[in-house]
Amino acid sequence: MKKKRLISVLGIILILLGISVFKSSDQDTIRKLCLAIGSVCTAFGIGSLIQELIVSTVECDEIKKRKDIEVKDERNTQIREKSAYRVSYIMNYLLWAYTIFLGVMKAKLIFIIPAAALIVIQLILLIYYSNYYSKTM
Repeated sequence: MKKKRLISVLGIILILLGISVFKSSDQDTIRKLCLAIGSVCTAFGIGSLIQELIVSTVECDEIKKRKDIEVKDERNTQIREKSAYRVSYIMNYLLWAYTIFLGVMKAKLIFIIPAAALIVIQLILLIYYSNYYSKTM
């Protein structure tokens, strides 16, 4: 509970810093960053406060128990793993298409190289984790 209040207070402090301290145009980026982070922290803090007012601690403990059971359920674990695999599979093709599209459109290398590097990193991670899980399972 103290952490949630601390986050809310931190958000309010950041908003006040953004409004009052960083007024000059030289510090416009810092000002906007303080306002954005402060707004997010304040929203999280207020949301947590509302949740504490609405949900009692007994209900909260009961909800946590149900959530733990759902997270550890084998069927749900398999569903998450299959969906993650399918999303990764589709994103792989989309990344390839994006890289080829950039090449066809004659984009600058500064845009093509990071996309190609992501493909290489993905392949390296696939090889690494395939070897890792084949040894541990």
